[in-house]
Amino acid sequence: MNIANVLAVFLLILGAMLVFQAYWLVGSALFPRLIGQARDRYKTPIRTTLIGLVIVVPTFVLGFMVLGKSLNPFIKGAGFVIGAAPLILGLIGSAGLCQLIGGGLPAPGDQSQNWRRVWRGGWVLNFCYLLPFAGWIVILPWSIISGCGAFVTSRSGNNAPRNRGRSSSRAPRQTPAPSPAAKLDDNSPRSSRLQRSQIPSGDDEKKGSSRPRRPRRPARPKQEE
Repeated sequence: MNIANVLAVFLLILGAMLVFQAYWLVGSALFPRLIGQARDRYKTPIRTTLIGLVIVVPTFVLGFMVLGKSLNPFIKGAGFVIGAAPLILGLIGSAGLCQLIGGGLPAPGDQSQNWRRVWRGGWVLNFCYLLPFAGWIVILPWSIISGCGAFVTSRSGNNAPRNRGRSSSRAPRQTPAPSPAAKLDDNSPRSSRLQRSQIPSGDDEKKGSSRPRRPRRPARPKQEE
């Protein structure tokens, strides 16, 4: 193998890594909420992978069967789209895996620039793809299949809170109206006592009007000249 072949393989691998990064960044830029939900789906990786297998394998097989058997170019194009659609959805959904990896490697600018988590986690995942056999046959297909499962479950998930139906069915609580004060009979002993307590007496007026006088200071004796 000469230098030209090595350089061609290097550029091919680098181009594939950049394409993966582009899909992950496009997904995080256009669907930030969906990518955040896909990141949560990776907390249950087995279930997400099984859902991805159910979606990817039949559509992939169906698309390439239509592509191989039909001679009509329009039908071939439709078969290619059917076979490639789950792969593209898997690349976009695997941005949640990149975000999860990047979140485990925090940096000071992550709060203001969330795309850095996807960028950093994407490069880590890209270098994991380079491992011979394990990276090519296990990690790369698993990330695409699980990414498709994460994408579909995030789109079909119900984001509404569970208690919304209960809270809407309940009627608002009404506060009871204050009861009017009971009127007292003028001739009752209670009303007479209240009237007496409200009428000021003459002693109270005198006490309020009389003020204590300040004592006068004694006059100083004049000095004889």
